[in-house]
Amino acid sequence: MSATWMDTGDMTAVSVGERQSVGDVFASVLDEIVRTVPYSSAASFHQFFGAGAPPWAMGRGCGWQAFELARQVEEQCGVSPTYLVSGGHVPAFYIDGEGVTVLDPYLPHVTPLRLDRSRESDGIVRVEVDAYPIRVRPDGSPAPSRLRGTWWVREGSFALEYLRYGPRRGDYAAYRAYTFQPASMVPSTPIPEGLMRKVLASPMQNNLSIRTVHRDDRQMREIVLPLTGRPRERLVDRGCLISKDNQGAVSPIGHPGFDRNLEFIADTVGVAPEEVVEFVMDAAALCHRIAPLDRVWPDYSVEDE
Repeated sequence: MSATWMDTGDMTAVSVGERQSVGDVFASVLDEIVRTVPYSSAASFHQFFGAGAPPWAMGRGCGWQAFELARQVEEQCGVSPTYLVSGGHVPAFYIDGEGVTVLDPYLPHVTPLRLDRSRESDGIVRVEVDAYPIRVRPDGSPAPSRLRGTWWVREGSFALEYLRYGPRRGDYAAYRAYTFQPASMVPSTPIPEGLMRKVLASPMQNNLSIRTVHRDDRQMREIVLPLTGRPRERLVDRGCLISKDNQGAVSPIGHPGFDRNLEFIADTVGVAPEEVVEFVMDAAALCHRIAPLDRVWPDYSVEDE
C-alpha cells in the first residue's frame, strides 16, 4: 500500500478528460511563473528583513514561487497541491488516481513533470523533461537542461535532480538535487516568517541573485552578488557583482557582457537596469545587518559553467 500522504490530494476522482484539461492549466501556469516570477534570493531578504514583499516581477524565493503557482492553478481549475520540503526547497505535488504531477519553477522545467503509475517498473517511476537554460553545443545543436523525477511508489518518496549542460565541460552535470519523504509535508502555508528568517540567515545562502527567463528569446540570465571571496567589511560591494548569460558565461560588473545581461534582466522584470542593481545591493545591506560577523559561507563559484 502506498504511503498515506498519497491520499491527501483533491484530484483522486478527476476523470481522464478533466485531467487533460487540468494538465493544460499546469503547463500554462508553470510557463507563466517561470517567465514572470523569477527566482530571486534578493527578493526574500526584502520580504522578510526589509520593507516587505516586493512586486512579483522582482521575483521570490522557491517556496513563494510554488505558492503563487498553486494559487493560480487553484483559481483556474480548482485543484490544490501537496507541498513537500527538502533542504529548504518546496515544490508543488499534484496527486490523482493515476499518478503525480510535479510543478517546480525554481528548477525551471519547460513542461510539467508527470509521473504516471503506468510507467512503474520494480516499484519505481522515472521521468525526465527539458528545463531552462536551453544551451547550445559547439555544433549548434540545443542542449536543454534536464529535470529528472523519481517516484518510489510504495514508500511515497521522490527525488528531483536538475542537470545543466556545461559548455566548458562539454557535458551534463547535476546542479541541484533533492529527496522528499512523505513525512516532510508542509503543514500549512505560507511558511511562518520566523522560520523563513532562520533559513535566510543560515550559511547555505551564499549569494544574492535574480534569475530570469526572457519572454521573447527564452534565454536565462542572472545577476549575482556572491557573499564569498572577500573580507566581511566588503560584503556590500557592487564591484563584486557578476552576471551569467544563457551559456553560463560569467561577466563581472563593468564588462560589456554584464551590461548586456543586465539589460535583458531589467526588461524582464520591467524596471531600469540600475534599479535591478540597487535591488540586489539593498538586499546585501540587509544580509550584512542580520548575518553574524563571524559567518563563513560556502564558496560560490565565479567560473564559467
